[in-house]
Amino acid sequence: MKHALRPYALLSGLLLLAGCASAPVAPSAPVSQPAEVATPTPAVSAPASAAILGSWEGKWTIESMGYEGKTVVVIEQVNGNAVSGRATMFDTPYGDLTEDFAPATFDGSKLNVKHANNASYVLTLSEKDGKPRLVGPLVYITDAGTYNGTIRVSKK
Repeated sequence: MKHALRPYALLSGLLLLAGCASAPVAPSAPVSQPAEVATPTPAVSAPASAAILGSWEGKWTIESMGYEGKTVVVIEQVNGNAVSGRATMFDTPYGDLTEDFAPATFDGSKLNVKHANNASYVLTLSEKDGKPRLVGPLVYITDAGTYNGTIRVSKK
């Protein structure tokens, strides 16, 4: 008889707990004024993003291999932090390479670009001789190895 009552005790305990969990709650008072809608601010200011739009020309180098060539970076659009455009590296061991940004971002001072061919670079916006320029390290990963270099471009 001692064991026969256990299922009933367990069942009554569960029903008691379930009753506590579903106790009625009074509704809250209606809101007298609607909540204020926050307007999001753009991630990058318009003047900063406008400063990088357009064509940039300069040079890429892989110092350890003695490779260098002309570079043209074209920034077509900045939408928030997202950047669309393409870059062409001339005179590479693989010929002239043109790659779309996949993806790229701009935080107001640094342009961070990745390409589908495993090239990537982070270029810092600055000025030299009164002209805007982008300069930074280049990393290119291939089956033959990883190559480190530099990109230096000025706005045209």
